[in-house]
Amino acid sequence: MSYEVKMPQLGMNQDTAIILSWFKKEGDKIEKGDPLFEVETDKATMEVEAQTDGYLSNVDAEEGTEVPVGELMALIVDDVKEVKKKQSQSDDSATVQAEQIHEKITEPESLKDEVPTPGPASITEDKGIKVHENFRKELGSKVLASPKAKVAANELGIDLLELRNSGGKEPIHFADIRRTPPNQSFSTLYMRVSSEAIDSLILKVKDPRRELLFSKFASSAWNFIFDDRRVKVIIKDITGEQSLDVSDDKEETNTSSTILTLVDLCNTKLIAYETGKSGLHLSISQIGGEFTLCFSFNESVLQFSDSVKFMSELGVRLEDPILQLI
Repeated sequence: MSYEVKMPQLGMNQDTAIILSWFKKEGDKIEKGDPLFEVETDKATMEVEAQTDGYLSNVDAEEGTEVPVGELMALIVDDVKEVKKKQSQSDDSATVQAEQIHEKITEPESLKDEVPTPGPASITEDKGIKVHENFRKELGSKVLASPKAKVAANELGIDLLELRNSGGKEPIHFADIRRTPPNQSFSTLYMRVSSEAIDSLILKVKDPRRELLFSKFASSAWNFIFDDRRVKVIIKDITGEQSLDVSDDKEETNTSSTILTLVDLCNTKLIAYETGKSGLHLSISQIGGEFTLCFSFNESVLQFSDSVKFMSELGVRLEDPILQLI
């Protein structure tokens, strides 16, 4: 007797799921209720338990593969001997293949009469290109990671592709992100813009909160440049003890956002706030009729060219607030 392990349907609109990891290996003893494997859908990551006792066998779905709902992935057999029998069959098959290869290698007659002629250089180049393309295709730019790991990596400025390419094992879990030190390299852009328009605007507003005004200008500038990437602006108090989340009310809860930390230094004698931490940090100070903007960013999160576009758009809006209405 054997029990079929199939990809379960974990959601109403789910057609497939990705195998993140198997908690058991072939031949392992399993008891009903044991965590058997972990899957990821477009909504969540969850563990699937074994529905019967036995031994895991015939695992066909490898970690990292996308499996349709209802497809057979493995078997749970009653007797461990059934698993061993399968393994011995694999060994026999490997032995037969080795003997066939040996026979082909020891056939000198078919080789003695043929002198290989070097082919044209283009053939070698074509083969080299083909290997390179296959390697790139196999490696790919998509990284397999759990939703929680993706959110944590985004907040910490950790590039999942770099983590995978530096030896990180897929699928990447939240625990892997916690063990990874944030990227400490960061760049800084400074900008000076006139504060005249904002000063006039603040005088006309009852109980103005300049930091909230700055946050709206920053989020609008970001959304204008990056219409496909949401931003969550966090206002950091100069005491460092409090922060105020002013993310867009229209933001979907399931959408991962880029975190931008904003520090208002206009009521202090400080000029700028730079940080070695990963992520995006914007400070705004004021001297006379000018704002000084300091933008610290991790280039694994935001490229230099994109940072220049964002700062330029923010500067234009601060000098001409009417652009907020367009």
